[in-house]
Amino acid sequence: MKPTGIMGKLWLAMLLLVVLVLGLSALLQAGVLEKVYYRQQASRLLEEGERLAGMLVEQGDPYLVARQVDLLARLMNASVMVVDSRGLVEHWQATGMMGHGMMQPMGGPGKGLQRYGPGGNRGGGPAQSGTGGSQDGLPSQPGSGGGRGGGPPWQQRQSTQPRPENGVERPINPLPQVSRGAVPGDLVPFNQEQISRVLAGQQVVSREHNSFFNTDVIVAGLPLQKEGQVLGALFIHAPVAPMAANLKAMQNASIYALMLGVLAATLLSLVFSRTLTRPLVQMNKVARAMAAGDFSCQLAVRSRDEMGVLAESLNTLSRELQEKIAALQKLDATRKEFVANVSHELRTPLTVMQGYTEALLDGLARDESQRREYLKNILEEILRLRRLVNDLLDLRRMEAGRITLNRRMVDMELLVNQVVERFAGMAAEKGVELNTRIAPGVPPVAGDGDRLAQVLINLVDNGLKVTPGGGRVEVELRAVPDGVAVTVTDTGPGIPPGELPLIWERFYKGDPARQRREGGSGLGLAIARQIVELHGGRITVHSEPGKGAAFTIFLKKGSDPQEKSVS
Repeated sequence: MKPTGIMGKLWLAMLLLVVLVLGLSALLQAGVLEKVYYRQQASRLLEEGERLAGMLVEQGDPYLVARQVDLLARLMNASVMVVDSRGLVEHWQATGMMGHGMMQPMGGPGKGLQRYGPGGNRGGGPAQSGTGGSQDGLPSQPGSGGGRGGGPPWQQRQSTQPRPENGVERPINPLPQVSRGAVPGDLVPFNQEQISRVLAGQQVVSREHNSFFNTDVIVAGLPLQKEGQVLGALFIHAPVAPMAANLKAMQNASIYALMLGVLAATLLSLVFSRTLTRPLVQMNKVARAMAAGDFSCQLAVRSRDEMGVLAESLNTLSRELQEKIAALQKLDATRKEFVANVSHELRTPLTVMQGYTEALLDGLARDESQRREYLKNILEEILRLRRLVNDLLDLRRMEAGRITLNRRMVDMELLVNQVVERFAGMAAEKGVELNTRIAPGVPPVAGDGDRLAQVLINLVDNGLKVTPGGGRVEVELRAVPDGVAVTVTDTGPGIPPGELPLIWERFYKGDPARQRREGGSGLGLAIARQIVELHGGRITVHSEPGKGAAFTIFLKKGSDPQEKSVS
């Protein structure tokens, strides 16, 4: 898996995310969570110890006290020890602690302990059957104290009355009195500082390595108090090993989760990267095809997300480029055709003028009338060249964005009649009916009369050229809201629908064969539209093949005449 590809980068990102999250989780468990866990366990020891301490203070039956100590030791899997105010052990149950290598001065694991004083001696007097005691002074019931003598100071009642247990009367005897003395360090699991602090009324909570149990433990020491007087102490030693095992299990689970996360990240990155790269590969193919000049390729859009939007944008770009390039190719072909037509238009009059001039120089004119006819033909060709040059100059000025309109109030009725009269002879010679239809009340317009006449001349001239003999060309003038409209209609062959948007393009001439017969440079309609738009108007066309065409000019009503330079 290459890290430079999308698949590799996605896998690396997901892998880093998994490792970061699970790694931080593992560190949290190893650090903060461990402290919190041990703090909770210490709080639990204190809570259970306070509950037992309250029962011990209120309980007067030593047998029930031993049962409560045994129950808490088994519940907490810990060592529970009750010490009186003199530091003598009254009850001790070490359930689950013997397996940690503790010393066994109590007659065997899991059994209760006789009373030990500070000197390490057993309770005084010969061994006799005390509360739950055997012949060696150890209790037969778990958790009970051994020996006989005076009871602990919190016991308010001493009774020798039998207590029924499982239907059997058992005597309840007071515990024996114990002598005081130095305590060897290996006989009890707490030190002198701890017992002193607890008997002084303080609570002791710590985590330490206990040499007595030969393991790490959490120690909770609580004073047994009644009416403000410390009557004894309760020590609970809970092994750390089970807690550490739980933490270790959680850390192992984090390692397994990390391994599974890496595997899941690999699989997910493989699936997601394929889902992401498939459309990108298709887009790359389309882009390469476009670079090679093929704009026909389209992408299948299967989603509305960023990928889908990008695919749709690429499809739109492909379509628009295809249209633009097609238009540019057509325009380039039109320009080439225009160059050819201009060359022809220039060569034809030049050839004609050269022929007539050489005939005059060679004295081929028989008389003065023939000589004048040759000169007249030369003049017509010169005028033809002049019109072509003027069209080219107008086009150049319009392309440069500068043309001057000499605005004045123009009588459109008079202008239409003048243009129609100019073409009356051409129409009669060709056998085409040319007439006008002028509505009353047509308002004048503000504009350049010569430029507006140029537009009408171009439209009427085109209509007469394309209309066959027996046809009709009509110029209609009428008032419209906010202006006037002039429509030039012919009965020629019409314009194909596909060519209607192109007739306004510069250099476009329509049917090349007809244009060569009828002449023209293909600039007339382009110039006409520019002039109309400079007057603030618009020009439209409506045509059906075989039914002729109708060009309509819309101009606004006139205001005060002014001269305006448009740039």
